[in-house]
Amino acid sequence: MGKVSVAIIGLNGFLGKPVLEAINSGKFDDKLQFPIKALTRKEQPSTDKIQYITTDISDETVSSIGESLKGTEVIVELVKADPTLFGVIEKVVAEVKPKLFVPSQFGTDLIQVDDYAPGFLALKTQHSANVRKLGVKVVDVITSLFAVPGAFLYEIVGAVGIDPTTNTIVQRGDASSKFSISKLEDIGLSVVSLITLPISELPDTVRVQSQVISFQDVYDRYEKDHNVKLTVKEKYTKEEALAELKSKYAAGFEFKDFLFYLQAIAAQGVDKGLYFSEVHNELVNPGEKYWKWGKF
Repeated sequence: MGKVSVAIIGLNGFLGKPVLEAINSGKFDDKLQFPIKALTRKEQPSTDKIQYITTDISDETVSSIGESLKGTEVIVELVKADPTLFGVIEKVVAEVKPKLFVPSQFGTDLIQVDDYAPGFLALKTQHSANVRKLGVKVVDVITSLFAVPGAFLYEIVGAVGIDPTTNTIVQRGDASSKFSISKLEDIGLSVVSLITLPISELPDTVRVQSQVISFQDVYDRYEKDHNVKLTVKEKYTKEEALAELKSKYAAGFEFKDFLFYLQAIAAQGVDKGLYFSEVHNELVNPGEKYWKWGKF
C-alpha cells in the first residue's frame, strides 16, 4: 500500500489539535503523503508536513476547495454538527471524490441510540448516509465521552450529574454503571492510524476507547481533585432516566439539555450508545504498537 494523501476540514474544535499532533508525531510518516492539506479560516504558516489552505467553507468556495483538494484520497472532517456546513462539505466531497471520508461523528453511537430515541442527532447519521450515496467509503469513528483534563469529566461534569456550584449529584442509573471514555490524544492517533489502513479492512463504524469507567469513578476523581464531598441530591433509575430522555427529546432537541442526554444515555448500559461491547482498538493500535492508551 502506498502513502495516502489526506485533507482535513476543520481545525478549531477539540479534535483539530490532537489530529495535527498525531500527524506530526512521526508515528505514521511512512504511510502518509506529505504535506497534509488542512483547511482553515485562520491564516497560518505551512510546514513540511502540513499545508494550510485558508478558506471559508461555503457554497461560493466549493469549486475552489475542490480544485485545491484534487486527487486527495482521504478527507477527515472535524467541523461542528451544522446542517448547512454538512451540506457544503457533501458538495466538496462530490467534487473531490476521495476514496475515504471520515465525518464528524465521534462521541455517541447514534445508531444504537436510535433504537430507543429515534432521530437523536439525526443530522449526523444523515450526513454519513448522504456521502455514502456518492459512492465514497465512509467510516464513522465513535469514541463515547471525551475525557479532557480541565474540561470534560474533570471540570465539566454535568454528564455524570454533578453540580459544581452545590457539590451535589443528580444520579441517574446506578453509580457503578460503566461507560467508555476517550482521551483526545488517543482519538487523534486513532483517526490518523485508521486512514492509513487498507480501505478494504475498514468497517463502516469504528469504535475506540481509552478506558471503561463508572459514574462512581468520576465522582471519586472530582472529590479528590477539588477536595470536596459530593452529596446525592436526587436519584433516578435508568428506566426513569430513559423516560425523561424520551419526554424531553419529544419536545425537540435542546442544546442546554445536552449533558443530561449524555447522562441518561450512559445510564442505559452496554451497546446503548456510550458503552461498547465491540471496540476496534486493535484495528488502529494492534498490541499498542503505536502508543499506550490513556487513562482517566
